[in-house]
Amino acid sequence: MPLIEERHQILSGTGKILLEKFRGSFLNCVRKSEKSAQKLMHLIVESFPSYRDVTEFEVICTILN
Repeated sequence: MPLIEERHQILSGTGKILLEKFRGSFLNCVRKSEKSAQKLMHLIVESFPSYRDVTEFEVICTILN
């Protein structure tokens, strides 16, 4: 399986964040978003680094949304 170690790190990190910030349940993340898809997306991107689609191209920061 390609990138197995990176995938393992991401899953472990995601689990730790879920435990620390959302009492171990993604449902608590959804509840915290107050039924707003925009708030949920912001919460996910802010809380889980692996979901930040950001890259640098020729010293220009580009955010992929």
